[in-house]
Amino acid sequence: MIAAGLTARAIALFVVVVVGQIGGSVLLARTAGFTSPGWSLLCAAVYVVSLYCLALLLHEGAALSLLMPLMAAVVPMGAILLAVVWLGEGASWARLGLLTLSCAVVALASRV
Repeated sequence: MIAAGLTARAIALFVVVVVGQIGGSVLLARTAGFTSPGWSLLCAAVYVVSLYCLALLLHEGAALSLLMPLMAAVVPMGAILLAVVWLGEGASWARLGLLTLSCAVVALASRV
């Protein structure tokens, strides 16, 4: 038990969910609109594993009202980071700042 009600398994599952969502999003560019069979199968498999782990988390009693805001904050930030680093996309400080602010608002709203 890592924290009140939070197990190492739950943390690992959440990490797989987030990494899967980010990875699947980044892989979408490689699928060429799902016309490239290899990349398309890999992308779909990554999403399936991610959603399976999310289903396991929910089945084990994790609160959907907590998971969705967390994912809504972490997944876009991770996807933008990978897009900038791996895909060479540009990101202005204003874009990053506004996204960070919106993630903070989502996190705050999930606690109200």
